[in-house]
Amino acid sequence: MRAISILSGGLDSTVATLIAKKEGYDILALTFNYGQKAAKREINSAKKIAEILGIEHLVINLDFVKMFKKSALITNKDIPKLKIEDLDKDIVYETMKAVWVPARNVIFLAIAAGFGEDRDAKKIFIGINKEEGTTFPDNTLEFIDRYNKVLELGTLNKIKIEAPLYNLTKEEIVKLGKNLEEELNVEILKYSYSCYKDNGEDFLHCGECESCVRRKRAFILANVKDETKYIK
Repeated sequence: MRAISILSGGLDSTVATLIAKKEGYDILALTFNYGQKAAKREINSAKKIAEILGIEHLVINLDFVKMFKKSALITNKDIPKLKIEDLDKDIVYETMKAVWVPARNVIFLAIAAGFGEDRDAKKIFIGINKEEGTTFPDNTLEFIDRYNKVLELGTLNKIKIEAPLYNLTKEEIVKLGKNLEEELNVEILKYSYSCYKDNGEDFLHCGECESCVRRKRAFILANVKDETKYIK
């Protein structure tokens, strides 16, 4: 029983991969290098996670995405900084637009579907979640449902996208991740990398970008020890 995991190295994709592992899938983890500022750290994190879980890992280079000019993740534009109290304000809609990479999940899932069909995999695991789904339209169950309809016609094996975290907040994802660590007897959350930036060393987070701030809040609310290293 095979599955593809889209593993950015971030908290959500790490927990989604843990779920696939628990369910007994033979996993191929894909990490995409699309010119994002944190590419090196994301790749190193994903490699570490794949090594711990004993799963196959490939890095897919998408040089053409670097030609997109809007996103702060892939250009020299500044990445917005937030505080925890900002996460419940309308400013998050603006920060989403600042870091949005055009059609990113559309592209990633299409490539994952190709690998999945080639390897006769049954599912593609992805870490979309309820919390980011409030601002990112490609983090919603509606997006996954519609994409699965495309895959019914676009692939011979009718591979399906599995989004096990779609109805969970980051707090709930941290709690679930901690439980899965205990069940699988691994230490893995501390090696996940959420930051939008490259801060000069593996696993070191800026602590100020939206992704870092959501991570901070999640561990606090979950009452789980946060072993993440933050600059601020």
